[in-house]
Amino acid sequence: MTDRQAPLSCSQERLWFVQRLRPGIRAYQFQARIDLAGHLDAAALARALNDTVSRHEIYRTTFADGPAGPYGRVHPPYPVELPVDDLRGAADPEAAARAAIAAEIDTDLPVDRLPLVRWRLLRLADDRHVLLHLEHHLIHDGWSFNVFVEELCALYAAHATGAPSPLPAAPPQFADFTSWQRAWLHGPEAERQLAYWTNRLAGVPPYLNLRTDRPRTPRRRFLGDAPRFALPASLADRARALARGHRVSLFTVLLAAFEVLLHAWSGQDDFCVASGMAARGRPETHRMLGMVVNTVALRADVGGDPSFGDLLGRVRDTTLGALAHQDLPFDRVVAALRPPRTPGRQPLSEVLFSFHDAPLRPVRMPGLTAVVTPGLTNGSAKADLNVIAIPHAEQSGAPHARAEHRGIELIWEYDRDLFDATTIARAAAHYAQLLDTVTADPRIPLSATTPLEAAK
Repeated sequence: MTDRQAPLSCSQERLWFVQRLRPGIRAYQFQARIDLAGHLDAAALARALNDTVSRHEIYRTTFADGPAGPYGRVHPPYPVELPVDDLRGAADPEAAARAAIAAEIDTDLPVDRLPLVRWRLLRLADDRHVLLHLEHHLIHDGWSFNVFVEELCALYAAHATGAPSPLPAAPPQFADFTSWQRAWLHGPEAERQLAYWTNRLAGVPPYLNLRTDRPRTPRRRFLGDAPRFALPASLADRARALARGHRVSLFTVLLAAFEVLLHAWSGQDDFCVASGMAARGRPETHRMLGMVVNTVALRADVGGDPSFGDLLGRVRDTTLGALAHQDLPFDRVVAALRPPRTPGRQPLSEVLFSFHDAPLRPVRMPGLTAVVTPGLTNGSAKADLNVIAIPHAEQSGAPHARAEHRGIELIWEYDRDLFDATTIARAAAHYAQLLDTVTADPRIPLSATTPLEAAK
């Protein structure tokens, strides 16, 4: 089998140009850890990873610039390396594991050579291991990672027990999707979606001006942190009940509360919150790995001091419109709107709120208890503020799971050149307080909610 070229998806192309403008930034590298407790068959795990790389072309794709622009080069299957670090002799194996993870994360993933995904196994004890997963966003999105985890579990189980693989034939490859997308962009549906977005976003202020702890500079350094906060099960369940009562999604409730927070933080009534949407409406993309996710700009309207219940109606309409028009590449929308450009700023997408509810069945491997922690920070930030909500119960399809699984995890990735850690912690606390207030009484007007201490 020889190498072959493949077009980039629109999301890949956008990221490619960001990387070319700012080489060396790590904001678009993804890290996760999978903690494994019990008897691990490391050889079976390595074989499962080899099968994954053989099964999905995107995991053996590199990227380069050519006369006609950037392209992907699909390579034949290659033997996957799974280095093993034995930390059992360390005075504190968990601390040694954290140090090893930090050192591994603090490296670049060059996009012009294999591998763009790599793994490392840390042995903390005979019955405790950590699998570190690193990949470049050019081959990753959150949906893909969940598919990877599910397939890894199935393939590991087959190799560990000597059973045949339970997976069906490989899904369509990512190059098939990019070819389809390129053709779709020249069709009537793309034109219809562009008309929707230009009408929906006409006249919106291009920037959301949050009060910052330090002034902006014309050149961003993409330095950041990503602390994690949790909404307890009791509060998350009240948000779910409010969503059911108003016939909206849980995402709508969480986003509406976030808009209230941003309104208090900025003083603006009209602004955009960007969000990553899966853009996987075609069934054949559901088991495909690759960067499909598309950014959409959700226009917030908090003017007129509405009640929170009334705001939910506005956010519902905005969200449903975005879901119906999520396939048009974000860059096409920005190019059509032609917002004024300011050095160091990103129009319509400086603050993001994303909802990672892509399906993820309970992670089960024979003889092991597995815990997946996605989105480890590598000290970078893509935007001013990027809040990622992970509703584990919705991911697993079990909203009535035990209380420890019904809470909602929130990752608050932020730009350290703009904000202090204490500011973000106060904002996260205020967000939870806002949710507590509005779920208790959605008739409350926004002016009656507690002022934002984090913005002082």
